[in-house]
Amino acid sequence: MKGIERIYSVSAVTGNGSCNANCGFCAGKHLRKDAKEDVHYHRSLESAIKLSARYDGWSLSLTGSGEPTCDPDAVTRALETYRKCASQGAYFPNVSLFTNGILFADKAFCDKHLGLWRALGLTNVAVSIQSIDEQEQARAYNLSSYPSLDAIVSNVREQGVGLRGTLLLKKDGVDNAAKYETAVHALMRKGIGNITSWPVVNPDGTRGSHTPSWFNLFGIKRWLHKNAKLCHEHCWGGGVFDYNGTMLRLTDYVTKYNPKKAFVRQLVVFQDGVVAYSWIKEGALCMR
Repeated sequence: MKGIERIYSVSAVTGNGSCNANCGFCAGKHLRKDAKEDVHYHRSLESAIKLSARYDGWSLSLTGSGEPTCDPDAVTRALETYRKCASQGAYFPNVSLFTNGILFADKAFCDKHLGLWRALGLTNVAVSIQSIDEQEQARAYNLSSYPSLDAIVSNVREQGVGLRGTLLLKKDGVDNAAKYETAVHALMRKGIGNITSWPVVNPDGTRGSHTPSWFNLFGIKRWLHKNAKLCHEHCWGGGVFDYNGTMLRLTDYVTKYNPKKAFVRQLVVFQDGVVAYSWIKEGALCMR
């Protein structure tokens, strides 16, 4: 096994597992049995942040087995732990909250929580987008309606927090180069200048019924290389592109840990207090 030279980021599962949507391909449901903070959770989160920072990490992502904003106090506690680490030198320039965005359409919710979260270090809200059409977005979330994305963007930015789009690549949704280009242009018109995409897969990283075809995914990659300028190539695959001033990122949601590599894409902090080198725990335990 090679010595680890770089731990790029930390992802932390937070919240009580409740959700205000019901995606057919939810990646978090299998984690809901542990949807409570173990007595060791915040100690594990602190250790993971400090370990990643020691190995040149630069990013913290907060997510959940449900929708993390449905348990805002848990988000606050996680950010308080990060703030403690940052005050001790384990600072990350990129701290993101991954969300379906629904509650951010509520200005009162944003007024109550976002200013505090920004003060604790939150830099970006990353909103999952399955379709640029609000009716199709609602159907993807199994809801009768989805709020205005314009309202979400406005409310988040009003609090001084950045907004990123997580444009999911899903069969019968955004699943080919033409649809990807259309969606990117629509999000750019809404002022979203940072868009990350990955194909929807099973929790273990294998292809599932919602995964676009290999051919169509190749078409999206080809479109990026043809129309945008590569800024940075990820060592685990994919990369970051400059498309007329908009940052487009293509990656995979999960990367299986390889002990023969000298890098770790992310440390994952689970709610049972386990820290792993990947979302795929087996063979990837780091701390417990």
